[in-house]
Amino acid sequence: MKYRKNSPKERREALADILNNNHLDLALISNPKHIFYFTGFPSNLNMYLTLMKGPRSTSFLAVKSNGTSYILLGQSEAAASWNNSKRRNSLERIFDGEISTYTDYDPKERIVTYGDVLSIEFSNWLKGLGSSRKVGIEEWHLADSYRGMISKILDPQYSGLSQKILSMRATKGRDEIENVKSATKMIDFAYEQARLVAKPGNTELDIYAEMNYRTFPKYGPFGWIIGDHVSGERSLQAAGWASERVLKTGDTVILDLQASHNNYWSDLCRTFVVGRKSTKEQARVLATLSRSLERAGELMAPGVKVKDICSEVNQEITMAGYPKVPHHLGHSIGLDDQEPPWFLPNSEEQLEERMVCVVEPGIYIKEAGGVRIEDAYVITRKGNEKISHYALDLD
Repeated sequence: MKYRKNSPKERREALADILNNNHLDLALISNPKHIFYFTGFPSNLNMYLTLMKGPRSTSFLAVKSNGTSYILLGQSEAAASWNNSKRRNSLERIFDGEISTYTDYDPKERIVTYGDVLSIEFSNWLKGLGSSRKVGIEEWHLADSYRGMISKILDPQYSGLSQKILSMRATKGRDEIENVKSATKMIDFAYEQARLVAKPGNTELDIYAEMNYRTFPKYGPFGWIIGDHVSGERSLQAAGWASERVLKTGDTVILDLQASHNNYWSDLCRTFVVGRKSTKEQARVLATLSRSLERAGELMAPGVKVKDICSEVNQEITMAGYPKVPHHLGHSIGLDDQEPPWFLPNSEEQLEERMVCVVEPGIYIKEAGGVRIEDAYVITRKGNEKISHYALDLD
């Protein structure tokens, strides 16, 4: 069944329909990404907090089968001016359900970060939701201590929702697509900066540092770029973090970059040649990859199997005399930088309208160095829209 999911409220309505279709009374959402997905409120979710704290649950969302919603979170989170000083997107403004808070910061008594104290707050909140005999949980995420509290209070029959929510996320709403497009623009900008620094004598780390130095003030406070930075012989390995390796004239530099805007990710790849024009072999490799990527763009449309795209892309590459791509050929993007469907040669999964996908063919040979390119596409009713625009040129 297809649902409208163009806003967090519509996504909660779709979740309520899923509950009814599966004869469930209540959904308990614990993953911070999914609390954001269903409310628009980034509870414990930005790049700083995620790096510092990891994906711990400091908030919980409950959605009943009749559509009513409830959220539990710390007072400091509820009061935070997390968007801007005017708090245009305060929780009260964007969430029409019942809001409950607990004291998560008291300089004299406690700071709530882990489950020892929070499980007690969770238990008290759960008692106020009323009886629910059939409860859907995020079994891939919800910690055992919280499950124990649920069993003690509700004595429910459990049903896992993790796969259902992941499947729900596969097709994106208008708001999600706009966020991915904004993240894509950030990477396009980062490539402009990286090209200026990809010079002999600089290191891979120099590219990473300078690129973020220029990107951060333009797209901050959470505007930075991560991903693969490999050059020279390291480029033949296809992937790896930035290192102290010094760039040499003629090296290829693979920059497979990810960036997040409003918690939605984009993912692109470009390859540059350092210090001189590309050789004939490097140019031939790029031309082959460009044709394979163009072929993927011709094919991508609702109902097309990803394995067929893989087959056509690899055919373009092998017909030119190069080996098949040694890694996956693409994937979807959204709340995660890699989401299903993954473009794998034996996958039966099909593209659907409003998926956002990337395709990333690569050739890795000593004669040319490693070369990989990657573009992003929104799957539309009749085909696709390419949303990445930075040039594929090696030079």
